[in-house]
Amino acid sequence: MTDVAAQRPLSRSAQREADILEAATHLFGEQGFHSVTTRKIAASAGISEGTLFNYFSSKNELMRAILERIYEELRENASAILREELDSRTRLQLLAENHIQVMSRDNALFMRMIQAYMNVDLGGYTRIRGSVLHKLNLSYAWVFDTAVQEAQQRGEVRDDLNLSALRDLFFGGLEYLSRTLFLHAAFDQMSERVSSVVEPLWQSMQALSPALPDRLEQACERVEAVARQLEQQAGKA
Repeated sequence: MTDVAAQRPLSRSAQREADILEAATHLFGEQGFHSVTTRKIAASAGISEGTLFNYFSSKNELMRAILERIYEELRENASAILREELDSRTRLQLLAENHIQVMSRDNALFMRMIQAYMNVDLGGYTRIRGSVLHKLNLSYAWVFDTAVQEAQQRGEVRDDLNLSALRDLFFGGLEYLSRTLFLHAAFDQMSERVSSVVEPLWQSMQALSPALPDRLEQACERVEAVARQLEQQAGKA
């Protein structure tokens, strides 16, 4: 999107939809999903309840739209990072920081969204596959896969990595970290904390240094030379 397009005023319909989403986001985060009615959301957005239903058929649809907006921001920011000329370690750090920043901007709200979605629409994790939330996760997970695959092409990490397991470690670690930062109000330490999660993962991914086989060969030659000297000394004794 160009700067001009980004600055272009929204149409009346698009602005109204944005106002509804903003009102719903605020009320869900403040009062909880089940405590908020569509009438209350409409009043907060300055419209009638009937008008709200012209845009969203239910609270569930509103919640899905909020989740989609969150994941859209995650994807757009991550795509911009992947387009930059960066070393792979820096790229993973920035992808992780983006994840924490977006998810933790209102962590309480996001957790309520997920909880409400799982309880209302899915009945728990048992039916998550194929759901909207599952599709959103898949639409975003590719950014990590792409970063690792490009690192492999550069020879920076091993070719035999279990990508699925690494992805779980990466995002799982960040999800737990976001809760820790939120509970302890430690977002001023975000970059340092993110690095503490990314660095061990990065080290585990490392390819063998191209110089390592040469160093090993040189070490073996030195050991053999010492052994020959010892044999010669023993023969003279």
